Amino acid sequence: MKVYNDPLDISVHQWLQLLKDPEVFRTEDIVLILTVYKQKDSKATGRQVAKLLNRVDHRGFNSQLGRLGRRIRKRLPGITFPQREDGTIRWWHIPFLGEEYRNQCFWQVRPELKEAVRLYEFEEETEQKKMFLMPEEQELDHVELYEGSKKLVAVNRYERNAKARQLCLSKYGYRCSVCDFDFEEFYGRIGKHFIEVHHLKPLSEINEEYKVNPFEDLRPVCPNCHAMLHKANVSIEELRRMISTRSLR
Repeated sequence: MKVYNDPLDISVHQWLQLLKDPEVFRTEDIVLILTVYKQKDSKATGRQVAKLLNRVDHRGFNSQLGRLGRRIRKRLPGITFPQREDGTIRWWHIPFLGEEYRNQCFWQVRPELKEAVRLYEFEEETEQKKMFLMPEEQELDHVELYEGSKKLVAVNRYERNAKARQLCLSKYGYRCSVCDFDFEEFYGRIGKHFIEVHHLKPLSEINEEYKVNPFEDLRPVCPNCHAMLHKANVSIEELRRMISTRSLR
C-alpha cells in the first residue's frame, strides 16, 4: 500500500476562508469536498464519489482538483505544496491525503480541511436556524403564525437555499422528478438549468435543530408539479401515480 501524507502548512482558519471564497472554492468543488467529507472517516475513491453524484466517469475529478489547486496556490503563494518526484505539484494531494490499495486510490480529507468543513457546515446550520425563525416578510406580515405556518416558511427557505439547491441538483440533475419534464430539451438554451427544488421531509419532522440534507431531503421538480405537491400535500410518488392514472383514462 502506498500512502500520500505530505505535510501542508494550511491552517483550519485559512481553509475556512478558502471554503467561503467563491473565487477559490466553486460550487462544484464544495460538492466534491462535502461528498468525501460525509463518507466514513471522510474517505472515498473517485469512483465512489462519482457514483454518489450520478457521474458517469470519475476521471474528470482530477482536472477539477487541478483547477482548484491552482486557485489555492494563487491565493496562498507562500505555501509549499505536495510534489511528485519530478517536482510537479500533486494537485489532488492539496485537499486530500491518499492511499493506493489494490488498484484503488482513496482520498481522505486533510484533518485541517475536515475541521474547516465542520465549521463551515456549522455556520450554514446557524444561518438556516435564523431562516427558520424569520417569518416571510411579504406573505406573512399580517398573518398570525401557528407552528405549521412557521414550519412551512422554513421549508420554503430550505428550498431556496442556494448551496443546498446546488448540492441536490449536482446529484439529481435538472429533470422534474415527477413528470420527467426537462426545460432545456423543450425550450433550448433559455431553459438550461431551470428547475425548482422540493423539500421532502414532512412538516412534523421540522424543528429548530433540523439540518437539511440536500441528497436525502431535496428533489428537482418543475413549477407545475411543485405547486401540486404543496397544494395536495402528497409525495412525489403519489403525484406520479395520480398523473399515471389520469393518462390511462
